[in-house]
Amino acid sequence: MVHATLAPGAEITLPWREEFNGLAYVLAGRGTVGAERRPVHLGQTAVFGAGSSLTVRADEKQDAHTPDLEVVLLGGQPIREPMAHYGPFVMNTRDELQQAFEDFQKGRLGTIPAVHGMTGSGPGAGADGA
Repeated sequence: MVHATLAPGAEITLPWREEFNGLAYVLAGRGTVGAERRPVHLGQTAVFGAGSSLTVRADEKQDAHTPDLEVVLLGGQPIREPMAHYGPFVMNTRDELQQAFEDFQKGRLGTIPAVHGMTGSGPGAGADGA
């Protein structure tokens, strides 16, 4: 897994094992991925096809509030097992999926603590919005 921040116009090419799956998730900004230069932007996921490298390029012009392209690149060897998914949950069977959802609803999956000093109305904001 790689978290990369690319300045406008910058490009990164990472060597990649051909037998691995690969994907890019865009955290901020706009750019292109792959040899085909498929466009991507905030919140999108791109799945790479077979190849010996992963390439991501930041657009020359970015929005003022997101001056760079930020992506997370990840992947691994395919597990070649059945897959069931619902929302953020991915399991092997429908029964495992139902159990994971039940565990989530009952609070068994833990929590992510709020970031101290965070302001605004998003996750981690206090009752007064700060």
